[in-house]
Formats: sequence, C-alpha cells, structure tokens
Amino acid sequence: MIDSHPHGLAEHLDLIAAMSLSFATSQNLDASLKHGLERIADALNAEAASLFLTERGELVCHACAGPVDITGLRIPVSSGIVGRAVIGRTTQTVFDVRNDPDFHANVDSKTGFVTRSILCAPMVVRNEALGAIELINKSTGDGLFDAPDARVLEALASAAALALLNARMAQALVEQERMKREMELAAQIQHSLLPEDRPAPFPIAGLGRPFREVAGDFYDILPLADGRIGFCLGDVSGKGMDAALLMAKTASLFRALAKDECDPALLVARINDELCETASQGKFVTLVAGFLDASGQKLSFSNAGHEPPLLIRKGQPAISLPAPSPPVGILPGTVYESEEVALDGGTLYIFTDGLTESTGEDGTMLGAEGVAALIGEQKDEAPLADKLAALADAALAPGRQVHDDLTLLAVDGHKPPIDAQPFQPILRLARLDVPAQPNRLKMVRRVVAESASLAGLSDEKNADLVLAVDEAMQNIIRHAYGGPSDKPVNIDISKEEGHLVVRMTDYAPAVDPSRIRPRDLDDVRPGGLGTHFIQSVLDDHRFEQPPPGAGNRLKLSIRIEQGPLP
Repeated sequence: MIDSHPHGLAEHLDLIAAMSLSFATSQNLDASLKHGLERIADALNAEAASLFLTERGELVCHACAGPVDITGLRIPVSSGIVGRAVIGRTTQTVFDVRNDPDFHANVDSKTGFVTRSILCAPMVVRNEALGAIELINKSTGDGLFDAPDARVLEALASAAALALLNARMAQALVEQERMKREMELAAQIQHSLLPEDRPAPFPIAGLGRPFREVAGDFYDILPLADGRIGFCLGDVSGKGMDAALLMAKTASLFRALAKDECDPALLVARINDELCETASQGKFVTLVAGFLDASGQKLSFSNAGHEPPLLIRKGQPAISLPAPSPPVGILPGTVYESEEVALDGGTLYIFTDGLTESTGEDGTMLGAEGVAALIGEQKDEAPLADKLAALADAALAPGRQVHDDLTLLAVDGHKPPIDAQPFQPILRLARLDVPAQPNRLKMVRRVVAESASLAGLSDEKNADLVLAVDEAMQNIIRHAYGGPSDKPVNIDISKEEGHLVVRMTDYAPAVDPSRIRPRDLDDVRPGGLGTHFIQSVLDDHRFEQPPPGAGNRLKLSIRIEQGPLP
C-alpha cells in the first residue's frame, strides 16, 4: 500500500502520473528533472532532495531542491548511502544517519546543514542503475520517512530513469543521423575530386568502388596543355575520416603540382615534402604518378611504395613493375625514382590492394597473377572503362570477398582508329547544389539557361533543355523524394564531345529505370507527360551509376550545333 488514507493515495497517484508525463514529454530533461525533484520533495515533505547520475565510475549531482545547492558534486559510485542504493539497486531508508557507517558529513560540515534521516531510491532500468534520488529530513510527523514514502519515491525514480534512458536514446539517434549525413557529404566531396569519365578513344580510364562510405583510395587523370596526360592512383593507410582527409589533400597536391612538373620522380618528391610538413598522425600514402606523352605510346611514372603495376602486351607474359621507393608522407627529402615504359600497343594497369587481396571461398587471395589472368580473359577490343569494370566485378563476384577500397586505373597504348575524332576535353560550366524544394526551380532554370547560352546552344534548344531539366527536377521532388525535402539535388553542367550535358544526382532511394516510362499521349489525365517531353527534345537521357552515398543520377544530353564555346 502506498498510503492507507484515500486522500493521500490519490495525491500520490496524481503526482506519479504528472511526473511520468512530464518526464516523458519534456524537451528539456534537465529542467524537468529539477522541477520534478522540487515537486517530489514538497509532496513527501522533505527538507532537501538531490538527484545523482552515474558518470564514469562517479555519482554526479544534476539537480537539487532545498536550502543547499550541491549541483555538480562528485562522489565515488561506491561511496555513501547513495552509492549503496545504486550498487545494490535497492531503496535505502536511514532513520538516523549518525548510526550509519556509510554516511559522510562533509557537506554538512561545509554548509551548516544538518542531515538527520535519508530516503534514497535508485533509478533502475533493465537492471541498469542510472543514478538515484535522495530525500533528506522529513519535516512532518516523527521526522522519519516510512514505507509508503519509499513506494512513492521508487515509482518516481523509475519514471525518471525511463525518461533519462529515452532522452539518451533519442540523442544517440540524432547523433547517428548527423554522422550519417556528414559521411554522405564527405562521400559527395570525395566523388567531386574524381575525374569525369571520358568517352573512347581516350587512352586513360579509372574506376573507384569504396569499401565504406568514404574511401582512402583515389585516382586522377589530368590532360595537359602540351598534349601529355598526367595520371595518378594512391592508397592512404588506415580507414575512416582521417584517411579520407589525407586522400583529399594528396589528390589536390597532385592536380596542382602536375601542371608545372614534368618529371614524375620530382613530382612525387614534392608531394612527399608537402605531406611531411603537416602532421599526419602516422599515416602515409602509397602512390603511382606519371605522364603519358603526346604520342600515346610512351609513359613515365614513379612508384612510391604502391602495388606493382602490370604491363600487359598481347601475346606476351605480364610484366610486373615493382616499387623501388617508400610511400609519401613518411620522410621529408626522400629521393624518388622514375621509370619510362614503351607501351608498344599494350596497357599499363595500376590498382590498389583491394583488388589483389580479394579472397575466394577458400581464403586464397587473387594476387597479381590472378589479376593478370583476369585481364587475359577480356576481349581486346572492349573499351578501357569496360575492362576495368569487369575486373572490379570479378573481384566482387559471388563467392569472393573484398576487404578494402577497390580502385583501378589503366593507360592504354592501342592506337585509335584513323577516323577517330580528336579528343575534346570536358569543360565544366556550372555546379549547383540545391535542396529538393519547388522554390529553387527558378534558380535552376536560370543557371541552366546561362550555361547553355555560354556553350553556344541555340535559343530554341536552350529553351527545350531548360524545360527538360525543370521537368526532371520536379520528378525528383515529387516521385524520388515523395514531396519537398531538404535533402540535396546536385546539378552538374558540362560541355562534352559537342554536347551540353546536365547530370542530376539525388539522395533518395534508388529507382528502377525500367519502370519509368512516359504515359500514352491519348491518356489526357494530368501529369506523367514530363518523361515524354524529355525524350522528345533531348538527344540522350539515361540513368548512370550514382556516386557513393547517392541514390540516382540522371544524365540529360543535347547536341550543340552552332556557336561552340571556345
């Protein structure tokens, strides 16, 4: 029984219900705990009250009621009457603290407050003690807390414990969502550092498939003004955000320094010295960097501690080119070596250990010989990008396991057909990141129109492209996200091989492209005609492989027929 008197029973039940509701619905748990503690002390006629929570082996006072404020007081969890309640997970009733060996009078001696009796109930959820509520000195009757008081306090302590646990779980979910969003943003930033895919017959191709949300591997392809093409592939030691940040720094250094440095050994040495200037917490980067000359048949490269590249020539054994130098980021002033290779119609394959260390069902690693064997199985006339994709797919085939990022790059020495068109570099015109909101459509239309005009698109095609992008954006908002959303849509606009290309990337669940069809024009219901319009005005539209962390990527392409951008 809580109280033999009907009036007292009703009051106690009302208090328990009110406190439980307050704890469960509070937006500010600390304030609710303090206010609740004051109500508990008043209802049970206590002169003072305190609420302790367990934190790293200590009991910390988070709320007080009464004449003395001990908020912030810390005591060992094994100390005192409060500690006894927490460790034993049982309510402690002390009628006279002078006869209790666990009572410590330090607070009384410092404040002048006199403690006579104590009632302390643990805050327990699923046998886990989160803390305790302590009442001091009953001010009515004989001045002693009784069994009904203990029952009421136990009920209130349980309600407070549940509220605290729920608040912690909610905070953990918020933190997980924040971390997830930060990782998604990091993946987006990383993907933006990778070079755009270039259509055949471009002689270098790369591919990256991260093992986690963010990768420590990277590659870059950099056409230069003198006709050479710079390339690099690297692997940062370790995992997680630290590796991703070092990856971004190394990739940026390559792109900046390769424009002025012709010798790959000196290029790698400069990257090494730059990385060594700032602390990397023991991390380093294995790296292959080099240049393909303007003839497309000779290349030079420097290998800083990376997996040996493989030179594959038709009808000949694979040639492994081992690394003679240490990774970058370890020792400043390191001298690196370069190597010149005549491709003679062959292909140089560079890859990270995510490929060679992939394992079969028996645990055997693929190794360099396995990689060479897989390359030998491919059709010689297949596009370079398809060969790399086939290699990655083989490593990820059923029965095989990949334990690290998978990154590949190939330099092809096959001569292009005589009638092949000269390579036209990709020219990025605009990048726009906007939330999936209808009020951003006007901005999207303006940026697309200005980019199309700059690229030399005719007024008629400019208007068609703007409407097509507008329709696609509305489809993303309505169908991909299911309505307006604060999640982003990334819009990249570029000029590629005589076409103006708009890529639209969202972060909604992946769609099945085969199910996206225009509605029959005889069906006069509103909606559904946007896809038909997009198909009718564009030269090409398709879904591409989205970057890591994204849901879908739509490519819209229209041919430029006059006034091309110089």
